[in-house]
Amino acid sequence: MIEVLQEAVGWAGPLREDVVERRHLDFYRHAVGDTSDEVPPTFTACFLDEPPSLPAAASYGSGWLNGGDRFEYHAPLRAGDVLVSRPRFTGVVEKSGKAGPMALLTFETEFRRPDGELVVKHVGTRIRK
Repeated sequence: MIEVLQEAVGWAGPLREDVVERRHLDFYRHAVGDTSDEVPPTFTACFLDEPPSLPAAASYGSGWLNGGDRFEYHAPLRAGDVLVSRPRFTGVVEKSGKAGPMALLTFETEFRRPDGELVVKHVGTRIRK
């Protein structure tokens, strides 16, 4: 049913608003062994919907795997920042594996300040099989 996923390209998920809270940031820094005072841009991964809420994905396979993440940094993050984001489904490719066909789905999420300034862009590949 790759066609259902192909037709869903362009889907946008719900708009979210999140705050870079110091308490959660401290937990994150501890977990990744970061002792700096900067907010790591990968902290925005905490604000991703996992698995993605793409309704069309239910038509293909029965589980999710993470196929990789890329973060593009555009502006520094600060504790207290409010970030607005919305995931977008930007592409799908079907591949054959040892266990049969799988779909590689690409999602992009831009994290912006309320004034529109782009802070981080996340590009993630998720696999359905």
